Amino acid sequence: MFKDIVTLLPFFVCFFWTVVLLTDIKKSKFPIRILTIFMTVSTILYFSHAVYFYGYIQAYSVIDPLYIFASLSVYPIFYIYIKSISDEPKLSIGNLYLFLPAIAGSLLSLIAHLFFEPFVDVTGKLSRVIFVVQVPMCVIYGGSHIRNYHKKIREFYSSTEGRELGWLNRMLFLLLFTGVISVLAGILGREYFDDNPVVLMIPSLLFSTMLFYIGYTGYIHKFSVVDFNFDNIDMGSNEDVKDTHHGIQDKTRDKLQSDIVDLFEKKQFFKRTDLRITDVSSELGTNRSYVSAVVNTIYNSNFTDFVNHYRVEYAKKLLKAEENHILDYIAEESGFASVNSLLRAFRKETGTTPGQFRKKM
Repeated sequence: MFKDIVTLLPFFVCFFWTVVLLTDIKKSKFPIRILTIFMTVSTILYFSHAVYFYGYIQAYSVIDPLYIFASLSVYPIFYIYIKSISDEPKLSIGNLYLFLPAIAGSLLSLIAHLFFEPFVDVTGKLSRVIFVVQVPMCVIYGGSHIRNYHKKIREFYSSTEGRELGWLNRMLFLLLFTGVISVLAGILGREYFDDNPVVLMIPSLLFSTMLFYIGYTGYIHKFSVVDFNFDNIDMGSNEDVKDTHHGIQDKTRDKLQSDIVDLFEKKQFFKRTDLRITDVSSELGTNRSYVSAVVNTIYNSNFTDFVNHYRVEYAKKLLKAEENHILDYIAEESGFASVNSLLRAFRKETGTTPGQFRKKM
């Protein structure tokens, strides 16, 4: 009984989140739909896993191809989930190629079970090799999309609060950990867990906890990159910005730099809480690429840090004032979205906290 409950626990967790996510699937955004597919395939995976550990040999010819398909699909699906949030809010044809190993592996397994029984072990070992390759590839390329997204929002927004994907990074790390545990469990084999059923509780509880966290975190973060309105502008790469910088005539660049300084120092444009780089370009009657080029190359900064520099300097003035302003007031007056944003930016800029800075005055 104990072994049964432990073995089926990850299955029930995945099944629970599949049902929860399916209840509102018609109104859900693309990332939630991908997460639903992820949980559905994970449900199939852990059901197959349970059948394997129960030892239903007569079901292997059907379950084994399903198990291989599911195990080789979960990481590609999660990679698409990452892209749907950070970069590509729709499914592209190129993404479908990620499932070729899963399709080929499951077909080979089915053929082996039906016609070439001696090759069943070969297909199983081949699928495990592919799985071992998929795990780090998902983490590397998925992490790259998240980093590029963070870079993009820092070039566009003055405040990234509520827009960062630290939670997605944590989900990715947990999925990496799950993959490592899966590989180790595969090396130990079913016979080991049959002889040591208590040990089975460790990977099962770990899988269940991490899968529940992934389901819950994905469920409460119902957004994608399209929700953070980039005004349909391609932010471009560093090389694009450098090319734009070199393409600006010296007089135009110097004039624009002077206008930006005037806008922030005299007109205190930084006090706008949700200031975007397009707000600056519109105010100055120029295009976003030129503003970005000046900020990136002349000030060697992204837009977020550039604006926060002025905000921190203004916060310093308020801290030096005779009035003992509270941090909420200072944050609001300086243009920060919250006290936490003020604290992070202040420490990054000065290496100290507002409280410590005030004590030194």
